[in-house]
Amino acid sequence: MAPGPLRLVTVTHFFPDHGGGLELVAGELVDQFVRRGVVVSWFSSDTDRAPPDIRDSATHIPVRSFNMVERLTQLPFPLWSPLSLRSLWGAIGGADVVHIHEHLYPSSIVALILARLRRRPAVITQHMGALGLQNGALTALYESGARALGALLFPLAAHVVFISANVRGFFGRSSDPHSQLIFNGIDTDRFTITVQDRSVCRAALGVPPDRKAVLFVGRFVRKKGLHIIRQLAQRFPQVIWMIVGSGPENPSAWGLANVHVYGRIGHDQLPAYYQAAELLLLPSSGEGFPLVVQEALCCGSGVLSTAEVASACPAASDMVRSCPTPRSDADIDEWATALDAALADTGYLDARATRSARARAMWSWDDCAGRYLELFNTLAARAL
Repeated sequence: MAPGPLRLVTVTHFFPDHGGGLELVAGELVDQFVRRGVVVSWFSSDTDRAPPDIRDSATHIPVRSFNMVERLTQLPFPLWSPLSLRSLWGAIGGADVVHIHEHLYPSSIVALILARLRRRPAVITQHMGALGLQNGALTALYESGARALGALLFPLAAHVVFISANVRGFFGRSSDPHSQLIFNGIDTDRFTITVQDRSVCRAALGVPPDRKAVLFVGRFVRKKGLHIIRQLAQRFPQVIWMIVGSGPENPSAWGLANVHVYGRIGHDQLPAYYQAAELLLLPSSGEGFPLVVQEALCCGSGVLSTAEVASACPAASDMVRSCPTPRSDADIDEWATALDAALADTGYLDARATRSARARAMWSWDDCAGRYLELFNTLAARAL
């Protein structure tokens, strides 16, 4: 490794301002790396506001992008202008390691190829595996395509990091010596349990003391299961539904009095919402181990999500109530039964303190960033 601080190029499809969990993870990792003396150049689409640069430590390069795929289909798939290649080529040439989030995006593929051409070690962090679409044939096409692309691209990387066991298993890399599991970290000082403040949080958010509350946090897109949540809100009028996030769909238009839409809020404000709710509900598809699930568990909230999410972290699987990934609106009956059982399980809902203590002992950004930097430094030393 060259003398001086580690030089890192990070590549994502969006900056954190887009609102997705992957982008938030990338942003937290960059912050952690900078605090440890790493010099980071972060390339991402110009569709959203870039984080502020940190002099001599972090430079954010918005790349001219075309985002018509997401606008038309809700699938995040920005296409970068070829003019970006020159600046990316130069930055990778001056880097010790290239860190790429997710293998599916054209920007990721280009960055991986440039890293190979410039003889720089590349690390792919793979966040997503299976994806349940409404059409079974499209699901099979996606999954076979994702696996085939992984089989093609992963060997070109110096190392592959999977953020959950289910994603690693989806790609058949559970015993691959050139890959490893690194779970996303959590700010355990912020996301913690404050049982004594729950009533205050509920009152501030307009949740009556005699009603149970179910929380959704995420992008307002079909992939996140909003169609399931809408039907459940209709079936459970006695439950207060707390909806946090933003996107092309509009839960405010559902016209349901028991649905409270808070819009997009700052990440540092989220603990109050987890505290106010009995349960986080995430009936989405194509997830690894979502950050919101980790945050909810650290705050002591119960979680009802898919079976793939429940299996993502075996050590935490017993803390997550699960249901099969929804493939169509006909799956609503299974989700209604699972939700009714979870809300009736007072032993589970009341175990907030135990759940929080266990979750907070498992995940931290300090450990997560430390493991990445150990990997980066090893790869940079080998490349000399």
